[in-house]
Amino acid sequence: MTLARGLALKISDAVVLYASPGCKEWAEGLAREVAFIESDWAALGWALGSTRVLLDRREMPARSLDDVYVAALKFIDLKRTGGGSWFIMFTQAFIYGLKLFGASTSLERVGCGLAILGAFSMGIYSRLEMRRMNALLSGDIEDNVFFYKAELERDLYHSPKWWITGSGFVFFVVGVILAQRGGIEANWFLSGLFTLTLVGVLLFALHTRRTNLRRLERLEELLAERSGAASMDRLG
Repeated sequence: MTLARGLALKISDAVVLYASPGCKEWAEGLAREVAFIESDWAALGWALGSTRVLLDRREMPARSLDDVYVAALKFIDLKRTGGGSWFIMFTQAFIYGLKLFGASTSLERVGCGLAILGAFSMGIYSRLEMRRMNALLSGDIEDNVFFYKAELERDLYHSPKWWITGSGFVFFVVGVILAQRGGIEANWFLSGLFTLTLVGVLLFALHTRRTNLRRLERLEELLAERSGAASMDRLG
């Protein structure tokens, strides 16, 4: 075995090992192709190209409605115990409200204003969403799976969550950067760190949205399969 072929096999094995659960089959399929490529260097190029799988982080799709039921219970438990972010956001709005009075430049004042606006909007939305969820969870949930499905649909299609929290977070981080005493030039490291945090959170939010869309699509497929099986049983 040549060095290039051996390296190609090692890279393919590593991709399969470190691929996310939802991409394991994809990684395994790409790894199998290496054995059918005659040229050692072409096989190495294929293996290197397969590393793109590592950039796609997907969870294992639900295989049955039982898996969805478990996910629904985790979702409900998380909603029951979460919801305290509104207090943190209101606290930040209060802190930057105090900082506004001590601002020495117009740029600092603009930054404080943006931070207050962003924190307050996120806090208001988080508080309202917590009250809505508490009202839903205080009653009996007839079907956890359909409750989970309805919440996914609302989150993706019928809720202002993404643009309120997204724009609010952007306003808040930009405001924090501008509100620094001395400006960006005097705090270039922190400004860069805040900017990277902003980009990271926005990318994570987009990833979460894509993940929820996949969950909803898979849930609808499983419900359609169950409905079809029930119809066949009635006809039989």
